[in-house]
Amino acid sequence: MIVTWVALCALACTAFSESQEGEESTPAVCVDGFCYSLRTESRKFNMARSVCKKDGGDLVTVRTTVAAEAVLELLQAAGAQPNSRYWLGLQLHHKTCPDNGSLLRGYRWVDGDSDTTHYANWASAPSSSCGPRCVVVSSEELWLEQPCNQKMEGVLCEYRYNGSCPRLANATVYHLPFGPRGSDYSSLPPGTLALVSPGERPLRCNDSRDWEPVGTAPWECRAGNGGCQHHCSDGPPPACSCRPGYLLDQGDKRSCAAIDPCEGLRCEHRCEMRSGSPLCVCDAGYRLDTDDKGCLDVDECLQPPSPCQHLICKNTEGSYTCSCPSGYQLAADGKCEDLNECDNQDPCPHGSCGNTLGSFTCSCQPGFQTDPEDHTKCLFYCDTKACPARCLGAFGCFCPPDYILNDDTGMCHSYGDSADSPFHPCIDTSSDSKCQCEAGYQPTEDGTKCEMDEGSSADGPTDSGEPDGPARAGLSLGVVLGSLFAIAVLTLIFAGVGHHLLKKRGKWQTSTKYKATSLEQDVNLSQVATGDDQKLRCITNDNCNAGT
Repeated sequence: MIVTWVALCALACTAFSESQEGEESTPAVCVDGFCYSLRTESRKFNMARSVCKKDGGDLVTVRTTVAAEAVLELLQAAGAQPNSRYWLGLQLHHKTCPDNGSLLRGYRWVDGDSDTTHYANWASAPSSSCGPRCVVVSSEELWLEQPCNQKMEGVLCEYRYNGSCPRLANATVYHLPFGPRGSDYSSLPPGTLALVSPGERPLRCNDSRDWEPVGTAPWECRAGNGGCQHHCSDGPPPACSCRPGYLLDQGDKRSCAAIDPCEGLRCEHRCEMRSGSPLCVCDAGYRLDTDDKGCLDVDECLQPPSPCQHLICKNTEGSYTCSCPSGYQLAADGKCEDLNECDNQDPCPHGSCGNTLGSFTCSCQPGFQTDPEDHTKCLFYCDTKACPARCLGAFGCFCPPDYILNDDTGMCHSYGDSADSPFHPCIDTSSDSKCQCEAGYQPTEDGTKCEMDEGSSADGPTDSGEPDGPARAGLSLGVVLGSLFAIAVLTLIFAGVGHHLLKKRGKWQTSTKYKATSLEQDVNLSQVATGDDQKLRCITNDNCNAGT
């Protein structure tokens, strides 16, 4: 029987060395209604006894060889050093002297019993000194008498119970009621907790020797740290707590989550920990607002010294850009150099381009001048009262502004100086000051002015500059019909006038020529006199300015 028990103890001794990570193990062995544990706490006798009583036990009473074997196994499992000593629950009371005739030499166990003991293992002869005296066991399991007020290397505790629960096939570790834990105890007293999987609810051995599940976490801290992620306190009731910087989950009451110190700041950009405290920080190009949360754009162009040096600085959201003035471009060395507009583009479509420092000039061809409203454009120009017209093939011929085309000569003539209402300026066509009128007008009888033709509508002078495109060369059907009607009316008028003059002065020869010269609705009328007519006028009119 003893051999069987020793084998069980050996198996148990391997079990009580196992523990969960981060927990200290306490050597223990349970057999025949008793559990024994060894505490390596240096105490005097009375204080050592209080260590055992705190967990519901007392100092060891070694009444049988079974108990002696259990003590030996505990000492070996704890790795007791030679000459180390541990308190037993055996003492000689005050004013009591040793009795060398008894097995216990007059000593009594802490429970007051001295008659049921069948085992003793004294190391030396009995002492003659009277009490109080106490007993320790050495690492060789020898009993030694010691003064009770000396400190020993540890204490052996004993826990008694009635019956035990059966072992569980799926248990990972057992937690005994007085603290020790292991996975292969041969006897499991009531109050033992069995963990079947990490983090799950343990099972408890109740007073009826049955296993029952305990409540939700936290439970007793001795079983898997009470199910707590960080710290567990037995209370009562048991409670979980977290390390600094973590917050306990109010749902399961056992999990811990890291506290985000920046969560309540609500920073616009980001939050950083500075000297252990959260602080709002802005991205580059921004500065912290007065509320220490928002971020405002920094105008780098106003910060001395200017980040662009001699370039033009333009602020942007969160940054800035550097650029060169108009007419310059950024070179590889970071400086501005002159931009030759004449090489990179065609800024003068109507003339020649000349580069200048930071700009350019446009030069117009002879007969053209720069447009005062746009120096890149050239306008048809004439600085005399008459100049050749500009002809563009199928597009026709054109004159500068304020000039009218003479279709016979291909010359452009400026308006005359006369502007008396309701007369219209005429074109000086020759030395005899004959007028050539615009479409819709006809010469007066003296030939010095133009008056509106009652049978047609005058549109006035039109722009004789550069053509806008081929569409201006053609005439609409309405314009053609209107022109034909005007010509017919004028023909009748001039026929009547000519018939009247022929009757009075003889035969006059009149030639009328009409031609549309404007790209919209302009009609030019030209009157040509023969040599005989000129002579006749000079005869009848001294100043040779007779009109038709």
